[in-house]
Amino acid sequence: MILDNIQKALIGVLIDYAEAGLDEQSFYEIRPDMLFEKEPSLAEEKTGSLANQIPKTHLTNVALLKNLPSDTTILKDPVSTFDPIVSSEEVAKKAMNVQVLQKCVENFSAFNSKQGSSGMVFASGNSDSNVMVVSEPPGRVEELESVPYAGSGGELFKKMFASIGLSLTGTGSTGIYVLPSVPFRLVRGADTKPSDFDLIKPFLERHIEIISPRYLVLIGKIPGTILGLSDQFRSVENNGFVGSYNGTPTIEIEGINAMIKSPERKRKTWKNLKLLKDLMDSES
Repeated sequence: MILDNIQKALIGVLIDYAEAGLDEQSFYEIRPDMLFEKEPSLAEEKTGSLANQIPKTHLTNVALLKNLPSDTTILKDPVSTFDPIVSSEEVAKKAMNVQVLQKCVENFSAFNSKQGSSGMVFASGNSDSNVMVVSEPPGRVEELESVPYAGSGGELFKKMFASIGLSLTGTGSTGIYVLPSVPFRLVRGADTKPSDFDLIKPFLERHIEIISPRYLVLIGKIPGTILGLSDQFRSVENNGFVGSYNGTPTIEIEGINAMIKSPERKRKTWKNLKLLKDLMDSES
């Protein structure tokens, strides 16, 4: 039987699919004499080898081809289930020391603030200090100088802690170890979810766990918000109060820039710093 050119082209296309590994039951029904008018043995060898060597798979979008099943399954790539919060928790847990934790934070790409920041402020002071200070996110100047507070803010920060005998250069009972609640300058107006507060939480918690300070000082509202301690301090804003974070005595003081703009806010800060000083003296 002699086939016209269209029929031969169609059969040729089907053979091309088979050679590409896209095989269906209909391919096995192709007869050698449909493609070759002479030397059918070569055609038999050709189609036979395909039938024996190529595994059967589903075709995509081939229902339009004649003699192919219409219920062909379309393969889809699996939907990604990446959860940045779960990822940050898993990464933070693997950090066994501060150096590894810093690398983890630097390499974690899901932080939205990284898009507008030019650096990272990780930590300052001595890690063997009894007091850990969780500060506000850095501003542009702090980011460039890699310090928790710069300029007039830095001066006020040092004076406050010096008033109770603590400094960045001290150690043990005279030192403070400072880390920003978010190590990057926050991007204003960013509404990306999850927020950087959610993403940094596991790293901040792990940092506190590794250092294991005897006392904790939170500057401004952001650290308490991230650590879930806001309710402890909300009802005692005008009075001195010592809260707790996982059993660690914790105080909250006003934000540095807020105190510069409104000096009267220093009163609450001083009350809480005195409470911390009294607590430290009683346990020394």
